[in-house]
Amino acid sequence: MIHYVGDIHQPLHAVSEVDDKFPEGDRGGNDEWIPNVSGVGNLHALWDSVIYEYTGYPDLPLSDSDWDSYTKTASDLASSYPIKSDDVKSSEFEEWAQESLTVAQTIVYPDFVFNEPVSDEYENNAKPVIEERLMFGGARLAALIQDIYGASSEDKDVMLEFTDMVLEFLQ
Repeated sequence: MIHYVGDIHQPLHAVSEVDDKFPEGDRGGNDEWIPNVSGVGNLHALWDSVIYEYTGYPDLPLSDSDWDSYTKTASDLASSYPIKSDDVKSSEFEEWAQESLTVAQTIVYPDFVFNEPVSDEYENNAKPVIEERLMFGGARLAALIQDIYGASSEDKDVMLEFTDMVLEFLQ
């Protein structure tokens, strides 16, 4: 459930561009090449890595300093992109996917150029969108877990923080 809720908020999990170059689709940006930077060589990986910030895989188990770092990142993102309860739209999965499709159509693809480095402008426009999508995913996962299992009001803050960390880790 954590993986699926996270994925539905990543725009390239909700789309496959079909055009003359990719008549059968670009597999959610996986076939849209860019020059490889830190192991990121396609559009999908660029968005999954939140624009080169989280490339590769972390060493497991996570160290205390890794947990501290992920906790701080999640806290900073939550402060930068607060999600209003009215925008959570718990269990409205089709709407979540439609939001991702809209982002793909309006932000992901329009200024992307196949097999060329992405511009600083592209990176600067995309990064806050990705980070906000992460926060929507975390808030909606927390709400979905609460809908399924219930939660006391004192558990909600802890659950939101944990969910944000997990989603950040999975992305």
